[in-house]
Amino acid sequence: MLSRRLSGLALACALAAGPPVAAEPAAGSPQQRLEAVSTRLLAGIRARADEFADDRAALDGFVRATLEPILDDDRILRIILGKKHYAAASAAQRGEFAESLKRQLIRLYAETILTYAGGEVRYLPFALEPAKRYQLVRTEFLLSGRAPVDLSYLMRAVDGEWRVFEVRADGIFLIRNLRDSLRPEIDQNGLGAVIERLRAGAAGGTSRRAAAPASA
Repeated sequence: MLSRRLSGLALACALAAGPPVAAEPAAGSPQQRLEAVSTRLLAGIRARADEFADDRAALDGFVRATLEPILDDDRILRIILGKKHYAAASAAQRGEFAESLKRQLIRLYAETILTYAGGEVRYLPFALEPAKRYQLVRTEFLLSGRAPVDLSYLMRAVDGEWRVFEVRADGIFLIRNLRDSLRPEIDQNGLGAVIERLRAGAAGGTSRRAAAPASA
């Protein structure tokens, strides 16, 4: 199903490990920043399609280098882990957890991106709402002969730049969905055990359940 594969693609775009940074007023608009990164990503993949088809390591490296600067790494980890587990985890555990997740999701992304690189992203009208803690950028992913797929991004100002901390794909909030899948396992078995499972390549699935934006 297209929406399921796009969900994996969007999650791959939304997970990376890195140090937390201080929030400052951001330049430009979140839509402009998202569009610039999206354009660079799709253009690069189309231009190097043959190379990436034969060299998945090169594809993974290109995707990581292109997407990492726009991701709100620390906020994503806080949403998934929650206050208790985030506070209890060491910096090394936080990094290992995010990296283990990313390896699983980038693998799914690599299996998907070349297939859908011919699609187009349409940006819907956007108006900045300064009073809000985050901004919603709405887009549609278009493929010939298929209904548009809603892809919306929650973004906030971090270190003077707009960064993504949640993705809504076809009505599903993906980071919160992942949180709801992993948190019970973390509660029961501990973060270390979940890291080991993810590192071993046995990524757990997520349920298709829509939810409101997370605020953990």
